[in-house]
Amino acid sequence: MKSLFIINPVSGTKYLQRQMDRFIGQMILKTEVNHVDVYYTKKKDDAMYKVASLNPGDYDFITAVGGDGTINETLTGLVRSGSNIPVAIIPAGTVNDFGNYLKLPVRPKEFVEMINEHIIQPIDIGRIGDRCFVNVISGGMFSDIGFQVKKEEKNLLGPLAYYLTGLRDFNNQINTNLHLKVTVDDFTFEEDACLFLLANTASVGGFRGITPLANVQDGKLDLIIFKDTDLLDKVSIFKDFLLDFHNHLDHPSVHYTQAKYIKIECSQPIVYDVDGEQGKNFPIEVECLHNAVRMFVHNKSNI
Repeated sequence: MKSLFIINPVSGTKYLQRQMDRFIGQMILKTEVNHVDVYYTKKKDDAMYKVASLNPGDYDFITAVGGDGTINETLTGLVRSGSNIPVAIIPAGTVNDFGNYLKLPVRPKEFVEMINEHIIQPIDIGRIGDRCFVNVISGGMFSDIGFQVKKEEKNLLGPLAYYLTGLRDFNNQINTNLHLKVTVDDFTFEEDACLFLLANTASVGGFRGITPLANVQDGKLDLIIFKDTDLLDKVSIFKDFLLDFHNHLDHPSVHYTQAKYIKIECSQPIVYDVDGEQGKNFPIEVECLHNAVRMFVHNKSNI
C-alpha cells in the first residue's frame, strides 16, 4: 500500500509532529504500507492544493496531521480532486474538535491498529461557497477569539489560551447583538441573537455536547442559535453546556434545528469563524455534502 502524509509542522504544540518518524516507522513495520510520501505545508491552503491535484489511485490513503484547519484543507482538496481517496487523521492541533469527537487515535500503536482494521466510513462535510468545512462555523459572541490569540500563547497554553482571551474581552463579547434572518431548507425565520453555531459534530471549542444531535453521517448540519437575552439567562445557558449538563436545548432562549441547506443573513457585517479560519463569504450559505469523504476510523471511534 502507498500513503501520502500531509503534515502541518506548526500546528498545536508540535509534539505529535515530532513523533511522525515513529508513526510512519511503526506503520511500515506492522501494516501493508510499504511506501510513504511526506508533504510538509508551509502556508495557508498548501494542503488543499496538494490534495486537489491528486488523481484516483495515486495513493491508497492520505494521512492528515494537524488541527481542524489542516483537516479542513485536506478534505476540501479531496472533494475538489474527485479522487475518492480515503483519508486517515492524526489530530495534532490546539483543540482538535473533529478528531476528538470521532475519538481518532493519537498514539502510534492505536494508529497502526486503525490502519490494519481498515474500517472506512463515509462522512458528511459542509460546503460554504467554494470551500468545505468539517466541524463548525460560528458567528457572534466569542467567535472571533481564535483570531486574537497569538501562536506563542497557543503553543504555550493550548486551549487555555482561548479561554483566557475570552475572559479578557468578556464585557464586549457578552453584549453582542445580531439580528439574523435564517433559512433552513424551505423555512425562513428571524431571530435576535448573541451567537450562532453551524456544526457537523457535537464537539465545538473543546466542549462536547453543544450540538448534541449532530452526526457526521445523517446528511444534515446542526444550527444552534443563542438568542439575545439578559445576562443571567446567558450565564444559565452557558453553564449548562460548560458543565456538560446537555439540557440547554430545553432553554427558551435556545433555537436548535437541523437541515441540509442553511442560509444566514445579518443586519450587519460580522466576523465569523470557519474551522478556525476567518470566513469570507457573506451572507453565510452552506449545504451538507452527504457521504462526501471516506475516512479511516478506529473500532472505538465515535461513529
